[in-house]
Amino acid sequence: MLGLSVLATIGYYATYKEEVAQITKDQQKIELSTLKNHVNYHLKESNLYENTSIDIDGEKYSLEFSIDDALDKYVKKRLRYYRPDMAAIVVLENKTGKILTAVGYDRKEKTFNDYLPFSGTHPSASIFKIVTTAELFEDGEVSPDSEFNFRGKGTTLYKYQLKEKKNARWVRHMSFEKAFAYSNNVVFGKAAIENTTPFELKEMAERLGFNQELMEEVSISKSTFIMPESGYNLAEIASGFNKDTQMSPVHCALLSSVVANDGVLTYPRLVTKVIDNQSHIAWENEKHTKQVIKKEVSDELKELMRATIDKGTARRKFRSLKKSIKNNLDIGGKTGSITGGFPFGKRDWFTSFAIPLDKPDEGISVCVMNINFKKWYVKSARLAQEIIQYYYRDIKKLE
Repeated sequence: MLGLSVLATIGYYATYKEEVAQITKDQQKIELSTLKNHVNYHLKESNLYENTSIDIDGEKYSLEFSIDDALDKYVKKRLRYYRPDMAAIVVLENKTGKILTAVGYDRKEKTFNDYLPFSGTHPSASIFKIVTTAELFEDGEVSPDSEFNFRGKGTTLYKYQLKEKKNARWVRHMSFEKAFAYSNNVVFGKAAIENTTPFELKEMAERLGFNQELMEEVSISKSTFIMPESGYNLAEIASGFNKDTQMSPVHCALLSSVVANDGVLTYPRLVTKVIDNQSHIAWENEKHTKQVIKKEVSDELKELMRATIDKGTARRKFRSLKKSIKNNLDIGGKTGSITGGFPFGKRDWFTSFAIPLDKPDEGISVCVMNINFKKWYVKSARLAQEIIQYYYRDIKKLE
């Protein structure tokens, strides 16, 4: 477990002040600050789900969580099996925003870490390509079929790769859809320089949750987006080839959920209700939604994320998904990897949506973030595939 003195220096740990709790008894409501203090403190102590009651002025209030116990147990079982250095897994119910599981893991300490999925100190890497794509598609500057040329490796991003050079050897051509599926940094950098501005990219990032409060009952670390300069810096930010744009695993899952929900952001919820000792609702976490991108844009993003699963960077990990499940699901995803962040290490990201073809309201979105220090133990896409298979085989069984 990370030392609390270190965490405190970055605002990772906060003092729990239960004395701020106030109950408006005539309305039978609990103040939001009361709930936040309780949830934040116990998340950071990794014992939230064992502390389901708040004692205020001699009265007890019980918390109801959105966690699916069977799924939560399965995720922990797989993490104990693979034992990555550190990992965070989040599963959201698309239509409701309910967090079905949010589990962190620490191999060295052999413990689960409740707070890691809510921390926002992780470079977003190529997951940010979802945001860039939404911006480029929003005004029709780029389409999935748009063609770009590039030199060198698509996984690098050098200044010379962004310059046009006539009669250059080894110039290749690639559609934007394929660039997304294979996470080509050069194509994304060139597309951004030619078709958007730093201000427009920042505006889209904030519509999709960066620099915003995403949850009412949890002081989740804000995902950070700093407006880039033009030119090469814009290419770095747009492609995810930087360590400045940071996000939480909860936000990572939320991006897939927005795509699955036809461009609607359904805010995540962990605590659904607070009940008093007379079984009255003292506080209720109602569903909140916001249309953040056009449905047409989300439809095109779905196609690109499907291509990542079918023929892109996640194709090998999803080959083992049972056909009886795969044939009844609409699945899309995005991979990402980068070294940096806090805790420092190489992050392997995967975010995905899975939507039953005959029951679209039962769709989920998954984020898996592995942090590796010396070696790989399991790829994030592999874990996500196993979670999706378990969920639709044992919990929401497909007919």
